[in-house]
Amino acid sequence: MSTTTNNLAIILVGLVFSACVQGREYQRPPVEVPDGWSRMTNTTEASTASDHQPEAEWWKTFQNDELSGLIERALQQNHDVRRAVARVLEGRASVMSAAAGLYPQMNLSSGYSNIAVSKNTLAGLGLATGRQPGSQIFATPGTSYDLWNSALDLRWEIDFWGRIRRGREAAAADAQAIEQDARAVALSLISDVGQSYFRIRELDEQLDIAKRTLAVRQEYLDIIQKRASVGLASELDVKRTEVLVAEAAGIIPDLARTRAVESHRLEVLNGMSPGSLDLHSKPLRAVVVQPDIPVGLPSQLLERRPDILQAEATLMASNARIGQARAYFFPTLSITGQGGLQSVEFSNWFTGNSSTYSIGPSITLPIFQGGTNLARLDSAESRHVQMLESYQQTILQAFREVADLLTSLRARAEQLARQREQLSAAQEAVRLAEVRYRTGLVNYLDVLDAQRTALAAETQLVLTERTRLTDMVGLFKALGGGWAPSPARDPT
Repeated sequence: MSTTTNNLAIILVGLVFSACVQGREYQRPPVEVPDGWSRMTNTTEASTASDHQPEAEWWKTFQNDELSGLIERALQQNHDVRRAVARVLEGRASVMSAAAGLYPQMNLSSGYSNIAVSKNTLAGLGLATGRQPGSQIFATPGTSYDLWNSALDLRWEIDFWGRIRRGREAAAADAQAIEQDARAVALSLISDVGQSYFRIRELDEQLDIAKRTLAVRQEYLDIIQKRASVGLASELDVKRTEVLVAEAAGIIPDLARTRAVESHRLEVLNGMSPGSLDLHSKPLRAVVVQPDIPVGLPSQLLERRPDILQAEATLMASNARIGQARAYFFPTLSITGQGGLQSVEFSNWFTGNSSTYSIGPSITLPIFQGGTNLARLDSAESRHVQMLESYQQTILQAFREVADLLTSLRARAEQLARQREQLSAAQEAVRLAEVRYRTGLVNYLDVLDAQRTALAAETQLVLTERTRLTDMVGLFKALGGGWAPSPARDPT
């Protein structure tokens, strides 16, 4: 019966302490979430793809082992990711520090003092005997004595109003926000590596096009020079062809320079010094597969995007600090104590007669603080309003980014289809122009115009393909990465 009574008493005490915690418990604010992406993008493609969810290692959907290796290396060696991980550890240590006030604080001190008694004290003036019980002389005025002391100090603040618990809750929310920031750093790194890699492969293909164009124009320059030598072509045709050859040759160094700069950027993203990564030339369309569009449901975006989760964690911290600020208006209850050994002789220091102690409760009631507590509460409430607005704005911004990228991807798909038709027609025009030129039906300017049109169409097609891949990487980032947690890739 007594055991049941004790348990009931413990439960009642816990309920009383919980009821005294200041501030309201956090509840996620209501957010208007669209039913699907089709309403935001005005497309049917988004709605049909809404059930497809990105994998945890979503970059592998591009089916490029080289890209996957670069991303995995970057996640391990990039200095921004390592710094973010260190900040996560710092945040977790802050939680431990904030929770330390819930436990008794104990300190052990020990010391030795040589004390001289003044002749002008009460003992020196004859107003005090300076004797211990038993009439044993303790010290006489003008003399000195030794004092050996060791004590264990205790202080325990009873968190009756929840000030320390709210502080721990706020610190935990701040640590969660730091962890989400680390996720955002990792997602941005993956996105940057992917976009940089696609840009390098696009430049490889443009270099290949430029070299083929130079070879074709050089071949036709040789033909024109031979025809001019026998009077079948004019000197003007020769000079026009030489201009086009020089133009094609001038494009190649600029493309090579741009590729080298982009390679340096990719190397730094991988935590490597510029010039240490050897990427052989590979055309974009030969190394990358265009994956399907992953979307997921709009409501899942609130659980995946690190910036939304970070904003919500900051909102949780501001809500907890309101309760913490309210607790400052109430008394502080503490238990303080001290116990140890004290003796004037070292040989008697550790005996039972040297023991001393004091223990008791204390209460501190704030009477007048000059408006400090009220200002602290007003500041906490104002910050909570700011964080609430920031949280809602972050959600709207996330929905807009996804909707923009879905619209862009749909437009890119249609654009690619038309550009492929354009390139096919331009290549057929080049073939017909070459045939008609060899039979003398057209002059060489018609052939050059057809070649220039085909070159521009092929270059534009490569640019659009790379842009669509970049938008795809941006969509993965906007969706918060993969939808399944991957411990091997978790930066924390």
